[in-house]
Amino acid sequence: CVGEQIARARHQAHLTQAALAKRVHTTKSAISRYESAEYSGYSLPLLTRIAKACGADLKILFVAKRIRNGAYSTAS
Repeated sequence: CVGEQIARARHQAHLTQAALAKRVHTTKSAISRYESAEYSGYSLPLLTRIAKACGADLKILFVAKRIRNGAYSTAS
């Protein structure tokens, strides 16, 4: 999940939630919310700021979904 990746990047950068919040110009409670598995309101500018603050690159992947028989869906 995205929240776990944010927390991982933050830990690898040796940042507390408060320190990351300061770099991203938000609050510690907002960082806590972004790291939650239930949060889904991410924007690309937000994720870009978080990645930059952690000294990381933002990488977005599109992954094919598997259908029941284990094959990959090619439907549009």
